[in-house]
Amino acid sequence: MQIRSDFQPAALILSRLAEYAKVFNANNMQHWPHLKNNEDFKFVYPLPWEDRGPLEQIYCDGRDLAVFMSSRLIEFNYAEYFPTLKSFVDSFHGGWVYQVDLLKEVSQAAKDKSKQLKNCPWAVGQMIELFDRQIELLVAIGQCLASLRQTDLYKWEGGHSQVTYQTPEYNKILECVHSVGKMFERLPSTYANKDEESLRDHILVSLEVVVFGSATGETFNKRGKTDILVRGNGSNEFVGECKFWRGKEVFLETISQLLGYLSWRDTKAAVILFVPNKDFTSVIGKIRDDVVEHPNYLRSISEIDETWHNYEFRMNEDNSRVVQVAIMLYHLP
Repeated sequence: MQIRSDFQPAALILSRLAEYAKVFNANNMQHWPHLKNNEDFKFVYPLPWEDRGPLEQIYCDGRDLAVFMSSRLIEFNYAEYFPTLKSFVDSFHGGWVYQVDLLKEVSQAAKDKSKQLKNCPWAVGQMIELFDRQIELLVAIGQCLASLRQTDLYKWEGGHSQVTYQTPEYNKILECVHSVGKMFERLPSTYANKDEESLRDHILVSLEVVVFGSATGETFNKRGKTDILVRGNGSNEFVGECKFWRGKEVFLETISQLLGYLSWRDTKAAVILFVPNKDFTSVIGKIRDDVVEHPNYLRSISEIDETWHNYEFRMNEDNSRVVQVAIMLYHLP
């Protein structure tokens, strides 16, 4: 599903909500009506109310939930309904997502009643299972909403003064780096035995084509020479540091080195790692575990790709200033 352009900083999470909407839509259009109309649910109706009530409640609440979520979860794309990300996220407050405990009670009441009945219709058991799967989706949706509340876009819309969500130019730079990094992986014989400077130069050549401004290497900025510096409109658009993966200690030192290069106005950066290890997957896992140990670490923002993770860090000399740092890994065995 195409995410509206002004919500791109939160596109990954919103895409997940759109996938959940597909599940609820299938439940609403196929599974709930089939179980009610084409199976043996009709044998519930002759039961006395004390037996029938908890079983009918499963269908009523489950179907209502599916109807609501199948549409609401994708309505973020309609500016006439939700002009801001904040208005979309806040629209869930007090609704189904926050009634999980009550829904679990409804499920348990139906389970207890179905066990008491001698010949409980088969459709009832299937409805209860479907109902419980929808509860699990609600929990996942709640996690997504919590993540959306932590995004820079949501905070900015709520009145935060510093805009740190990804700008189009920053996105363009990161996408270019990612494209070149994947090219390194596709052509291992071409880039085998290249050192950091050679690999960096290949990235710089590509950046020069796509960025508005200049892309230079080994450029002095504040306290040292950074590997990649992109300038445009009279300011730094991006500061990048390239390193071969040499374990946790060197990785954390690289983040510190990068942060040391940043001036107060530099808030967009990246650590680009070339990984020679055969077990690339384990390195990805170590990165996720190790990054949180850096003293300037604030939070994880998003995972654009398995090897492209976006984080926020505090600036060295101003703890209220936030720096976006992409950690990008490429396999060069």
